[in-house]
Amino acid sequence: MVQRVALKIIKPGMDSKAVVARFEQERQALAVMDHPNVAKVFDGGVTDSGRPYFVMEYVKGDPITAFCDVHRYTIRQRLELFASVCDAVQHAHMKGIIHRDIKPSNVLVEDVDGSPVVKVIDFGIAKAITHQEWANTAYTQEGMVIGTPEYMSPEQIAGELDIDTRSDVYSLGVMLYELLTGELPFDTRELRRAGLAEIQRIIREVAPPKPSTRLMQLAGDRTTTIVRDRSATRERLSAELRRELDWIPLMALRKERDRRYSSAAALAEDVRRYLAGQALLAAPDSRTYLARKFVKRNRVEVIAGGVVIAALAMGLIVSLWQRNEALLAQQAEAEQRARADERAVAAETAEKAEKERADQLKKVSDFQSQMLGQIDIKNAGEGLITDVRERFAAALEKANVPEAERGAQSKALGDLLIRVNPTDTAAAMIDRTILKPAIKTIDDQFNDDPATDASLRQAVADLYRTIGLYTAAYPLQESALATRRRVLGEKHPSTLTSINNMGFLLQAQGKLAEAEPYFREGLEKFRRVLGAEHPDTLASINNMGDLLQAQGKLAEAEPYFRESLEKSRRVLGEEHPDTLTSINNMGFLLHAQGKFDQAEPYFREALEKYRRVLGEEHPRTLTSINNMGFLLQDQGKFDQAEPYYREALEKSRRVLGEEHPLALIYINNMGGSLHAQGMLAEAEPYWREALEKRRRVLGEEHPDTLTSINNMGGLLQAQGKLDQAEPYLREALEKSRRVLGEEHPDTQGSAINLAELLERQQKFGEAETLWKQLLAMRSKTLPPADWRIANIKSRVGGALLQQAKFVEAEPLLLSGYEGLAASPQTPRKPQDRLSKAAQRLIDLYTAWNTAEPGKGYDAKAAEWKAKLDQAQPDAAKPTSPPPP
Repeated sequence: MVQRVALKIIKPGMDSKAVVARFEQERQALAVMDHPNVAKVFDGGVTDSGRPYFVMEYVKGDPITAFCDVHRYTIRQRLELFASVCDAVQHAHMKGIIHRDIKPSNVLVEDVDGSPVVKVIDFGIAKAITHQEWANTAYTQEGMVIGTPEYMSPEQIAGELDIDTRSDVYSLGVMLYELLTGELPFDTRELRRAGLAEIQRIIREVAPPKPSTRLMQLAGDRTTTIVRDRSATRERLSAELRRELDWIPLMALRKERDRRYSSAAALAEDVRRYLAGQALLAAPDSRTYLARKFVKRNRVEVIAGGVVIAALAMGLIVSLWQRNEALLAQQAEAEQRARADERAVAAETAEKAEKERADQLKKVSDFQSQMLGQIDIKNAGEGLITDVRERFAAALEKANVPEAERGAQSKALGDLLIRVNPTDTAAAMIDRTILKPAIKTIDDQFNDDPATDASLRQAVADLYRTIGLYTAAYPLQESALATRRRVLGEKHPSTLTSINNMGFLLQAQGKLAEAEPYFREGLEKFRRVLGAEHPDTLASINNMGDLLQAQGKLAEAEPYFRESLEKSRRVLGEEHPDTLTSINNMGFLLHAQGKFDQAEPYFREALEKYRRVLGEEHPRTLTSINNMGFLLQDQGKFDQAEPYYREALEKSRRVLGEEHPLALIYINNMGGSLHAQGMLAEAEPYWREALEKRRRVLGEEHPDTLTSINNMGGLLQAQGKLDQAEPYLREALEKSRRVLGEEHPDTQGSAINLAELLERQQKFGEAETLWKQLLAMRSKTLPPADWRIANIKSRVGGALLQQAKFVEAEPLLLSGYEGLAASPQTPRKPQDRLSKAAQRLIDLYTAWNTAEPGKGYDAKAAEWKAKLDQAQPDAAKPTSPPPP
């Protein structure tokens, strides 16, 4: 495949041995950069003539200023694009690489599918020729600057050697200034006409005008063009640039590097804070500071000015009599100036107060969000119960109740409180006393501050989701996302977090189809905005795989899980919580694919590390404990599985509460473990509890509720209560088809249970129809050699056999047996299924011989019986079917 690349060759004079050696080091450093907004360096080398070159990603784009003008981008759109440039530069700085030549021609923008994509090019090329060579060649013999002086920082134009990342911040400030006003801080023609010393003096000492002032200084066609290119009017553009958009570029352009933004990330943050309507890091220079700098730069002129003032004072003393005639006019002028000064002071005071209020509001909202995120429902509940016990004991003592009686009453209270789940109690109390009042406060006090409003709503929504109150979380999540889209923009990290969390919430509610577009949107934007290996991107990749698995799309989920796991191990480390989640999910996928032996090491690794890293009672640890039990059960190791199920259930009731969705999963699975062991009576209370609570907490059509409906029907069927089982199984299948779709594994599991029930009710025609539908579905979704297809063929043949359709049944029964015998998979009770398939063939030929004797069917029945006896002389007795 042919790929176009860009070739950058260092010009003659820059090809010394030191430069070439440093060039090779720099090429290797550039190769580690991986950011969607940085042009990739593929290779490099030295030409036959000894000149170093870079092979770079070819970018078919326009300089950022030209792109914005051609597309007539508004100020907001320009700022959003500029923030992406800062992100790219920050990525390079984090890798130890300084650009040194940031200017529009090195920041290219291309329209890709209707969206602008920024690419910063030529990283590190300047650095490859720095140090003494740069110092010696920064200027020509005639004293003219080599490079682009308009974008050079004061320290760079002076030829200083200790250039750091803040030099790039200055150049970014120049570019921002140009994006806003259409002009550079200093007039290019005047700068180019000046000599070297004057260029250095201007850039090092002269303060550039405010962007709003620069715009007002322009006239004629140039102003018309600038205003048109920004889709604005002159008045609106001037008003928009005033104040904050004066402050941001001027802070980046400060002469002293320690007074600029500390990093490109800080500059990007201030731009995004402006877009969000938040207080800025930038602030105007104080008058005292400006005066001190003026005196320092103009010492001679100030001294001379002082002499002149002294002389004038002497003249005034001599001619004092002349002032009487002008006194009234001077007084009037002074009064006007005083009023103007008062207005200026008032405006400055109001501006300062507004900034202080915004800063304070931000601190308060950050504090509140942090506090909401730190609420521990379990500890709060345990503390509440302990407090009740202690207060009750103190009240008895204060009432002079005898000690023996106090002990008895305290014990009685304790026995009653055991029945109260402390976590559920705390969750209800926190909802009533903290969260609902918090929502009202947000409604009442933050209408004029949408960014803070969204931040607080997101924090409350996250807490509601954590404690399992999904219905309460939804309107808050919806509002937070809508506000952040509007105020912060589609690419802001906070907006991406809200997009992702909306997908989380919808998936938790069982609305898998509705969740998918949010997860896909979030992943696409995380990759583009933050990069392929950012922790948030890796979490988003994992979330996409988890959703697809929940939808039963196992093959589609696998590449997401594998990518997330490989990158998380490498980028985050082996024991990062997100890496552990990826390990667990990889095991869960292999488990769902029936690859139990491959899944086990992932489950064991995840559980061991969860216990050590997050602790015994963390929700992720509980999930991992449950998964270990699930795997062991499917391996037929029921006695080993049960302790895991019991541990997960006991801890979840205490940590999460009796009605948390995760706790309901563990209640359901405890029933499943008992059912799989044939302990039907012991399983029933668990499954009834799970079903009742899921209907009430999650709703009638949540996938977990459908699982409980199906399980309840299966349990009643196993107990021989066929008429009671039927409505449950029909309800589960009808709702699963509608909610999850025909091809979902849970839908197919419900169909299997109903078909088996119909057979036991001797409704063989209806069972046949259902088995054939299952065969068609599984043939679409599974590989041809999968044991599950073979098993369904045998079941279809069995239903046909019961209707004496021998000719139609025979090939299906034979194919089913052969498929089960040849399958490399190891499903639950494989030998039992194979034995049943063989028994159906014995029954076929026995019944066929009865119907048509003398045709050899009795011999075939005997052959299959001998084969069954030989293959499995001690066949296990059939047990109750495990839950799907």
